[in-house]
Amino acid sequence: MRGNRTIRYFSAHILKLPHLSSKEKEVLIRRLKTITLNNIGKKYGVTEGRIRQIERNALKRLKSKSYQQKLFKDKKE
Repeated sequence: MRGNRTIRYFSAHILKLPHLSSKEKEVLIRRLKTITLNNIGKKYGVTEGRIRQIERNALKRLKSKSYQQKLFKDKKE
């Protein structure tokens, strides 16, 4: 299980990401806190499969080279 300090650290960084929607940010944070896909889906009224897609797309966007270059460029300015 992750420590509260670790969760707070990564949650703060996720919230600062400029190119993710609020739903994507919340899904990532809730998954970080090990909340089940089913419980997150109930909050939004969608299936766990849809939550999995949102999580996967958000992570794919964060891993993409173009997104990382944008983040690096923004920090330089």
